[in-house]
Amino acid sequence: MAPKAKKPKKTKEEIEAERRAAEEAARLAEEERLRQLEEERKRLEELEAARVALLGQLTEEEHARVESELQELEPVLGQQQLERTQAAQAANEAWEWERFLACTYTPHPKDRVAMADYLRGVMGEGGVPGLDNPELGETLRLCQDMYAMLGEAALFRVRARLAGDNEGEATHAKDTSSLHEAVGVRLDRASAEVLFHADEHANDKGEICLGRTAGNDFGWALWVNTAKNPRLKAVELPALHMVVEIPKQVALASAALRVVRRDQDEFFARCSNALMAVGGVLYAELLALPSAAKHVKSWVLRAVTHLSAHVGRIPYPIPPAGADPAVWKSEEEPPPLGFAGPFRQDVVLLGVEEGGPPPLVGWWDPETSSWSTAGVSDVALDRASGSLSFRTTHIGPLAVLQSRAALLPYTWWSIRPTGGRAGATAAIHVGAAVLKEPLVLEVGAGWVSLAPHPQLGVLADMTDVRLPPAALLTRLSQRGLHLMPEDRDAQFAGVALKERSCEEAMCMDLALLGGVFLMARSRWNQDREGAGGAGPGEAIARISEVMDWEAGGRTEQRHVERVFTKEKEDGERRVLAVMRRGTRGVAFCDALDRREAYPVLPGHESVESVQACMDSVWGECHASLLSLLKGVTPKAGNLGGGSSGASAGGAAPPSAPSAGNPPPSAGGAADGGGSGAAGGGAGGVDDSPLTLRLCASAEGMELVRATDPVFTETLGHTMFLLRLFSFS
Repeated sequence: MAPKAKKPKKTKEEIEAERRAAEEAARLAEEERLRQLEEERKRLEELEAARVALLGQLTEEEHARVESELQELEPVLGQQQLERTQAAQAANEAWEWERFLACTYTPHPKDRVAMADYLRGVMGEGGVPGLDNPELGETLRLCQDMYAMLGEAALFRVRARLAGDNEGEATHAKDTSSLHEAVGVRLDRASAEVLFHADEHANDKGEICLGRTAGNDFGWALWVNTAKNPRLKAVELPALHMVVEIPKQVALASAALRVVRRDQDEFFARCSNALMAVGGVLYAELLALPSAAKHVKSWVLRAVTHLSAHVGRIPYPIPPAGADPAVWKSEEEPPPLGFAGPFRQDVVLLGVEEGGPPPLVGWWDPETSSWSTAGVSDVALDRASGSLSFRTTHIGPLAVLQSRAALLPYTWWSIRPTGGRAGATAAIHVGAAVLKEPLVLEVGAGWVSLAPHPQLGVLADMTDVRLPPAALLTRLSQRGLHLMPEDRDAQFAGVALKERSCEEAMCMDLALLGGVFLMARSRWNQDREGAGGAGPGEAIARISEVMDWEAGGRTEQRHVERVFTKEKEDGERRVLAVMRRGTRGVAFCDALDRREAYPVLPGHESVESVQACMDSVWGECHASLLSLLKGVTPKAGNLGGGSSGASAGGAAPPSAPSAGNPPPSAGGAADGGGSGAAGGGAGGVDDSPLTLRLCASAEGMELVRATDPVFTETLGHTMFLLRLFSFS
C-alpha cells in the first residue's frame, strides 16, 4: 500500500487568520448572548413591573373594599362589643362579690404586690404573721388555700390567653409554678418538724406512723423505721388507706418513708413529652432521720442541725456508705417497691376499658423533664372498687398517666344552633378516634356545659353544669378530659399549627353565624401528607344556612351529618366553603370535601396569577363573614354555575363516609332543596348562578345581626380554646 500523503503544514499566517476568525466568532456569539440576556432581563422587568402594578391595583381594590365594609359594619360590631363589655363587667363583678363573701385572706390574682408578699410569707422569707406555723394541720390548711389560689391562677391564665395578653398569661403561669413550689416547701417544713420530734409521736410499741388528710386535695403519711426489721415486708398507711411493700434495703435503712397525695399535677406545664398525670400525683420519698433525742432526767436534749427545719432526701436505690449520692449510680436494677391503695373514680381514663390493658403508671424524671414508665410493672386497676396497685423501681412523684393528645387530632367537628329561630344556644360536636360517639358541648350566652356521653359516665356530676368556657375546660382537663391543646401538642397530634391571629379571627367570625348556620370541618383545612390544603396562615370551614325553622328547624345532628355528607352545591341546603386568609379577611373557596384534589387559589407570583385573582370570585377577601355572605363581586370569568377551574376533576361525586366525615344517620330527614338559587342574595348581587349561590338569604343575615353577641363571643372563645382549626 502506497504511503499516505502528508498534509501540508499551515503557515504562520494561516494559523493567525484562523485564530482571529475564531475570536471574532466568539465575540459575536458573546454579544448575541448578552443581547438575548438583556432582552430577557427587560422582558422580565416589564413583566415584574406589570405584575407589581396589577398587584397594587388588586391590593388597593381589596383594601378599599375591606375598609368600606368595616365602616358599614361599625355600628353593628360596635354595639356587639358594647354588650359584650357590659356582660363581662357584670360577670366579673359577680365573681368578685362571691370571692368577697367567701371571706378569703388570700390575695387577688391581679394584686401583684399582695401576691408577692404572700409568696414570700409562705416560703418563709417575709416573716408574715400567720404564715410561719410549721404545725402539720395548719400546713395542710395553708396548702388547701394555695390550691384554691392555683385554681384562680389557672382561670386568669386562660382569660389572658383569650385576650391575647401574653404578659398576663406568663405572669399567671409563673404564679402557678411559685404556688406549687410553696406547697412543697411547706410540706417539707412540716415533715421536718415531725421528724425532729419523732419520739413524741411513738406508740406503746415504739412505732411511728402518722397520717393526715385535708379533703380530696391532700393526704400526708409518714412512717419512721425505728425497728430496722429485715423481715418487714410491708408498711401500712391507714390515713391514705394504702399499703407499701418495701424491699430489704429500705427495711434496714435508718430512714423515714413519706407518702404525699396531691390532687393537682404541678408538672403539666413543663412536661416535655405528651404525658400528663390523671387523678393527682403521689409523692413517695425516703427522708433522712435527724439525731435521736436524749432524755436526761427531766430534760430532753435535741441536736439542732440542718435536718431540724429541712428534710434530707435519700435517693433510691440507697447509696452505700461513703458514696456521694449526687453522682453514685447503681449498676444493677434495684428491687421494686409496691404500692396498693385507692384511686379516684371520678376521672377519665381514655382507652382503658374493663378487661383491656391497664393504664400507664410512671414517675417524674427531672433530668428529662418528662414522665417515664421505665421500671414500672404489675399495674392493676379495678375501676369498680377504685383500687390501684403497681410496682416501681423509682420513687418520687408517681402518677397514672395518659396522653394530652389522646383526643387529637379531632376527626370531626360541627356546630349547630339549638335554640330555634332567633335563639342563642348551639351545640359543638367533636369527634375523636378514642370516642365511639362525638363529644357534645352546649354553648349559651356566657356559659358552656358538657352533655352526657356514654363513655364518660364518671363525669356525670359535670354534665349540664354551666360555666364560662375557660372554667369548664380547665375542670375537665383536671378530670382527665383534656380539650385545651397547646402549641407543644402539635408534634404529638401530627398536625400543622395555624397562626394564632388567623385561627382566633376565624373562630370569632364563624361564631357570628352560630345561631343561624350549620358549620363543619373541612378536610382541606390541613395539608395532610402533601395532598394539599390550607397553609399556616389560612383556615377553612364549611357552612350551610338553616332556612326552614319550623319545629326548631332541621338542626339536629342527623341533619348536620346529612347536609355535610351530601354536600349539595345548589338549593336551600347548599354547602359553602369559607376561608380565612390571614389578616387580609375572609373569602369563599371551592374546597368542598367532595373535591378530588385541593383547589388551590391563584397566587401573586406572575401577571397571569394576579389577573386570575382579579377575575375570580374564589379568594376575594372581605372584612367579615357578615359582608362576605351578602354576596361577592360579579366577575366576567365566573358567571357559570360550575366549580372552580382550579379544582381537579370538577364536581366529583361525594366520597364515601369516613371517620372524619360521619355518615348520615339512618332514617334521617330528607334535605329537600332542588336546583337553583334559594331565595336570592342579600342584595346587590348579579343574577349569575355562581354569584347567587355564594351568598346567604336576606332573612338569614338579619337573624345573624340580631343574634345575642354574648352568645357569639362565648361560642368563639370555646372554638378557639378547642383549637378546632389547628388540631382537626
